[in-house]
Formats: sequence, C-alpha cells, structure tokens
Amino acid sequence: MINLNIYRFMLLNKAKEQQVLSFYNEDEDLLDTMNDFCGYIHQNIRGYIDNQGKYRTFTLSDLQNKNSANRTISGYFDSAYTGEKGKIKDRKTNKLKFDIKGVDLVSKDFFYLIHVPKGSKIGFLIVQKKENHGVKSIFENAFNNFMRTKGVSNFLLELRQAPPRYFIENYLEFGKLKEFKLIENDLLLGREERVFKLNNVMNEGQNLKDILLELFNTFSSSNEKIPFLNKGEYDEITFVLGINGSTKTFYVKNQEKIRSNVDVTSLVEYDEGEPTTESLIKISLDIIRQAS
Repeated sequence: MINLNIYRFMLLNKAKEQQVLSFYNEDEDLLDTMNDFCGYIHQNIRGYIDNQGKYRTFTLSDLQNKNSANRTISGYFDSAYTGEKGKIKDRKTNKLKFDIKGVDLVSKDFFYLIHVPKGSKIGFLIVQKKENHGVKSIFENAFNNFMRTKGVSNFLLELRQAPPRYFIENYLEFGKLKEFKLIENDLLLGREERVFKLNNVMNEGQNLKDILLELFNTFSSSNEKIPFLNKGEYDEITFVLGINGSTKTFYVKNQEKIRSNVDVTSLVEYDEGEPTTESLIKISLDIIRQAS
C-alpha cells in the first residue's frame, strides 16, 4: 500500500505573523532556502534520540531535484533507527545473510516533495508514509536548526496536517458512522472520554452522523464547550467514519488534527514493484491542487 501524508507549512516571524514564502526576510525565496537545507542535511546527517529512547538518523538518500518551473523540490528521505533485532536470509536457500543487532540502524528510503508557491504564505510538504518513520517533528527541528546555522533566528517553520478537500468531503458524504466520542477535560478528574459505538441500524447511524456533521461544519469557537443533544457540553467531540474498510477520525473543534494520509496505491505507476518517482510527483502535484 502506498500512502502519502500531506502537510502545509508556514514561516512565522517572532510576532507569529505568516511570511510570504517567495520573498521572506525582505528578499529571500524559501524555495532556494529549502534547496540549501536539503543539500545541508544530505551532507550533515541529523542524529537524535526519540521518545522511546531509540537512536535515529535523518538525511537524504541522494541529492534533491529542484524544479524551478513547478517550484518544487523532490527526492527521497533516508530515515533510520536502532532497537530492532532480526535476520536477513537468502530467499532461495533460507541461509543467514546478515544478523541485525539492536545497535544497528534499520533504514528506509521514502519519497518527498516540497512545493513553495510564488506569492503565497502557505507551502506544502508531501511525504510517503512508512511505518515507524515519522517526519513532521524532525523536519521542523532540522530546518529551524539549519536556519540558526545561517544566522537567521527570527523565523520559525511550522508544519500542519493538510488533508485535501476532496478526500475529506468523500468521507463526510459517503462514510458510515462507526463511533463517536465525547471528551471532557476536568481540572480535578483529568480527561474523561465517553465512547459510543454504533450498531448496524442505518437510520440511527445516519441521524447521529447528520448531527455530528452539523457541528463539524458550523462550530468555530476554540474556547467554548460543544453542546451535544441532551448529553451535556464537551471540550471536544470526535467521530469515526468508514468507507470500504478504511476509517478516519474527525474532530469537531480541533480539525487540524485530522490525519492527512491518502492511499494512492491505484493511482501511481510501478517499475519492478516500486512506484515510479515520476508518477509520485504527478499525483503529489494533483493532491496539492486539491488541498490548496
């Protein structure tokens, strides 16, 4: 399965004001800065310890490709981590070829595309999703550290989930309600969650879905509690919609938490079982047009 994660990024100054990316800091183009950053992390492997105590590295598998006409940078990240043990065996003979130890780095390459539109305050990062290889935090940290090495400390890059509208609308229109959750944050009792799972009664599920969609589409206050039927008021309400065996969680208040991974398995072309770079670039640009 080939999944792509879609992020939008902003460049903020110290007053938290968004900058026009193609001429931030008076006359600098973030496309050129991003290109310099990619070259930097290719030469300077980023090493760090994750929340589970594993040592990780982050770099590029090869030099990036910059397309000035499309204002994109694309290539493959190289992400690796320690802590996995295993064996690599010959497929035909089942004989041991290599013994993976816990101190060894288990590495994966995965596709990325950066798009910096001309005259816009919003850019996009699309990354191929790989299990156990997240990129959001390390990309933000690595880029912001890179800016400090350049002597630029008054700007901060921020990434957020950016699911394309058609993808969200497809779930909202055709998805079946699987469950919803009422969440309340209490200073004394902590976080309390009430989970309601739906049975196969169609009318009940559709009626509740309509109510939740109304809240999802109209509730706009980040400070007020969310009223729900006669069950009270809540700090957050989430609900799960499913289509053809896949599900996605939606948030009434904090909608930026909605995951942006899109399955493109049937949309890309393959060469020896692997998706071609050209088709990944093409579908990424299509997704960006839908997410813009």
